[in-house]
Amino acid sequence: MAQLSLVGAIADVWLLHTIIGLSFGLVLFLVASGFTLTFGLSRFVNLAHGATFMVAAHVATQLAGDGLPFPLVLLGATIAGACVSLIVYALVTTRWRVVSGDALRQVLFSFGCLLIIADLVRQRWEGIPHLMQPPSAFSGLVNIGDSSFPVYRFFVMGMAVLIAAAMWWLQERTRFGALVRAGADDKEQLEAMGVRPQLLSLAVFALSGGLAGLAGGLAAPILGASLGQEFSLLIFALVAVVIGGLGSLSGAFIASILVGLADAYGKAALPSFASFTIMALVIVVLAVRPGGLISRGNLT
Repeated sequence: MAQLSLVGAIADVWLLHTIIGLSFGLVLFLVASGFTLTFGLSRFVNLAHGATFMVAAHVATQLAGDGLPFPLVLLGATIAGACVSLIVYALVTTRWRVVSGDALRQVLFSFGCLLIIADLVRQRWEGIPHLMQPPSAFSGLVNIGDSSFPVYRFFVMGMAVLIAAAMWWLQERTRFGALVRAGADDKEQLEAMGVRPQLLSLAVFALSGGLAGLAGGLAAPILGASLGQEFSLLIFALVAVVIGGLGSLSGAFIASILVGLADAYGKAALPSFASFTIMALVIVVLAVRPGGLISRGNLT
């Protein structure tokens, strides 16, 4: 009986960490999907994407502190993310001849944007970490063995799955998705059809920023809002995009789940080497599939 109890306790602990990993991975997908959308269409490495999440998280915590209903908090975070992304797009287009086709210049340019945004956030919110309280409707706990798990995390997981399904529908069943896929494959052919790639890129940047903003709003009660998120979330998103395959939306979804689980299991089994588990995952996947899990240059 004692052995069965021990096995049951271990199983409960790993089940708990599995749920933690899935919840983080699904939030990470919202960030990584925007990153891969931008790269897939515009071939632009937007490192400022991590700052978009951070700004949205700060906006969400402030709106919640002002007493706004949770749906409006999420809407405000989404709009804030889209606005930040569009500002970056405006800066990119003014310097497009300089950064176009040069990955190193894109990285340096977008990283500079990230640092500027982070400094503005530091001035606006004084660099003080904030934690947003979850809505009362999802403030309870679910018992898993001897541990408890917040109901809000299950809500976040459900929302992320719904958004992922909506992204698949947008990509596969709408004219907008068809244009994005066509633009990723052959932008000249898209122009010959009378479609302006600039407007399409504008829409994709707004969508990617909105997704990162929504992720920031959803994750604010879990991760809070603090300086440093622009780097930590960016690193996880980059890992997910590289593992999934540059430009692949479905690859980003699978990779985000794998990264979330690897992070949770690593922190549980090897707390001092948690980062190693993520890098080990990258090495293993790229050793087997150098182009990523789904190595295609489009958004399928």
